[in-house]
Amino acid sequence: MKASALSVPVSLKGRVVLVTGGAGDIGSSIAARAASLGATVVIADNGTSVTGGGQDPEYVTSVAKRLADAHGAVSGRFCDVTSAEQVEAMFADLFERHGNVDVVVAAAGTLRVSPIWESTLDDWRTVVDSHATHTYLVAAAACRRWRANCEQRGGSSCSLITFTAATGLVGRPDLGVTHAAAKGAIAAMTLELAHEMYPYGVTVNAVTAANVRGRMADHVSARVSEEGDPFDGSSPDHAALLSAYLATEDAGWITGQVFRVMGGMIGRYSPWEVKESIDKQDFWSIEEVRLGLRRLHGAYPEYKALQGPHREF
Repeated sequence: MKASALSVPVSLKGRVVLVTGGAGDIGSSIAARAASLGATVVIADNGTSVTGGGQDPEYVTSVAKRLADAHGAVSGRFCDVTSAEQVEAMFADLFERHGNVDVVVAAAGTLRVSPIWESTLDDWRTVVDSHATHTYLVAAAACRRWRANCEQRGGSSCSLITFTAATGLVGRPDLGVTHAAAKGAIAAMTLELAHEMYPYGVTVNAVTAANVRGRMADHVSARVSEEGDPFDGSSPDHAALLSAYLATEDAGWITGQVFRVMGGMIGRYSPWEVKESIDKQDFWSIEEVRLGLRRLHGAYPEYKALQGPHREF
């Protein structure tokens, strides 16, 4: 799909948008922005704590009412998005009610911070399930239906927007291996699904939001801007605006991308790629591997001294 003319207004009018984790800080901001652009929005949440403890069925209802009063058509649905049965039931109901869900934003997740020697299997399962398994379940439920709709009716302009994090892309020392593994898996899923769903007119992109004020930032005592700050670089609205644009048909030419949002900065990650290589075209000896890896890391003086000025692998 080609980019639309800039004279065409950006809108979500007539589109149905599902936001999982929609009662959270980023999720509720996305729902508000989507509704203000004319979308019919459904937020799904189970009202769990930031660490994944407990559930509050009333919480998503209260958040949805607040958003609807302020921004437009927003409704809430209690759903544990780590449950395959609940996710499938939710999608079956939404597709029956609306005929289609045009946009799915997978923004749910929990956080347990500990180094690997202190983490437990329960930590692993809770965090990985809340991020990666949840993303897989909602993506699978949506993509099956989008593919079927495209084959039956022809054409499609649907969008899946996932949420990854720098932790899973470049690593950082303070959010734990469970969070890094989950977010890395989501980034990989995003790139793969962009390929799988391209023939059916479905775009798949990921957003990573940094330094966002809210429960997770509070949980790790992150430094964020105050709400009264004129620019408010830690507002979840920065990530919400980008997500809302990616949900529009105007963004139908963008797929397979991982974006970084930090305040007013929007960046695009380059996926894992081979930056440099050495090639022998034959089996290596252990000593050649030793020298070759030094060469890859820029240890040229020692490499050249031993190999000579002209010899290459």
